[in-house]
Amino acid sequence: MTPATPEERAKGLVNLLLDDRLKGANEPPGLREAIVDRLVGKVDDIGKRFGEQVDHLRSPSAQRIPDAYLADEEVVENELQAAAAGIRTARALEGVLSDPRQFEVHLSRRLAPNARWALLSEASRVPRPPTRASVLNWSLTPIPWVEDNAEWPPAGAITLADVRQLTGADGEPVRVSEEPYKGWVQLGMFERQATLGTRYPAVAARQILIATGLEACDRTPPVNSMPLSRAAPDAWTVCCDDLAPGLDADRARIALSSTGRPLAAIVDYEGQPGATAHDRGVGLQRFTLVPRIEIVALLGLRPETPALRHVLVDDNGAAIVGRQWHGFLIHDGSYTPLEPAIHGADLILRPDLYEIIVNTAGKDRLALGVTVSHFENAPSAGRS
Repeated sequence: MTPATPEERAKGLVNLLLDDRLKGANEPPGLREAIVDRLVGKVDDIGKRFGEQVDHLRSPSAQRIPDAYLADEEVVENELQAAAAGIRTARALEGVLSDPRQFEVHLSRRLAPNARWALLSEASRVPRPPTRASVLNWSLTPIPWVEDNAEWPPAGAITLADVRQLTGADGEPVRVSEEPYKGWVQLGMFERQATLGTRYPAVAARQILIATGLEACDRTPPVNSMPLSRAAPDAWTVCCDDLAPGLDADRARIALSSTGRPLAAIVDYEGQPGATAHDRGVGLQRFTLVPRIEIVALLGLRPETPALRHVLVDDNGAAIVGRQWHGFLIHDGSYTPLEPAIHGADLILRPDLYEIIVNTAGKDRLALGVTVSHFENAPSAGRS
């Protein structure tokens, strides 16, 4: 196979790291080509530095790219900003004149490095809270390593493996037990616990996934479904009127009282500006929850101003808060960095607002859904 030329490598870096931003800026004429030209003479040095950084941050036999801001991202970002700084001058030399302030603002918004979702996630991180359904109290203890003598899988995980909805006292809404949100209602929670597998010695990787969520429904949901839906993260930063024009409190009330869906959703960042590439650079928290848009419309909620964390407010202050956590650092016995064994998130609602939801959806239609699954997999080829 013929090795890639420096120009091909430069184009590949631009496509990998800048493609979404350049397209979002409507491909400013000549900018992509200018960045490639500036990178052509630097790709060898980028490759050398990148290799040295990767070797330093992981074991020799590992294949996964370390979760770090590496040389390729650094240099490509610098060349983007340097090339973009001369766009207006280049256009003027070609006879294309525009309002300088408006042009610069428009371009900078689309080309500036944007890690807002990662920053909002980090600002919403808390110590791991104990709040969860009572039938999940066993999950407060992290799952054991293979060489540990602790029980695997946990008895609680086996008991709940085929349970989709909690009933009786177990199915009561979960109330937050810690300050400053004591007494708030947990609309949803998701937590993943995992240990790492190794090839030498052969140690299997273990994982438990736990999801709970309040659902408005008329019948028991399918066993293989989740008590959380999926949604974009925009409700944390964009007003409901802009996200769902025409969805007012009356329409939201009708939807909540007549349709069966979870009240909370796991965020899907796919296609979002500011969502970092998987396992690269400034990382997102693994899991984020967001309220169903009808909840936001019904309660008349809006993002904080400015939107610095996962909080929606009303005239009385914070109304819905999204929390995230990770911890219990572990390693696989090699030279790779420590990793959190637990990642989780929940969504909590002020008590007075929960009463509005109960009155709207109907107390008999609200149920606490649950999904618990456990896995044990052979170690991947990327670990040693």
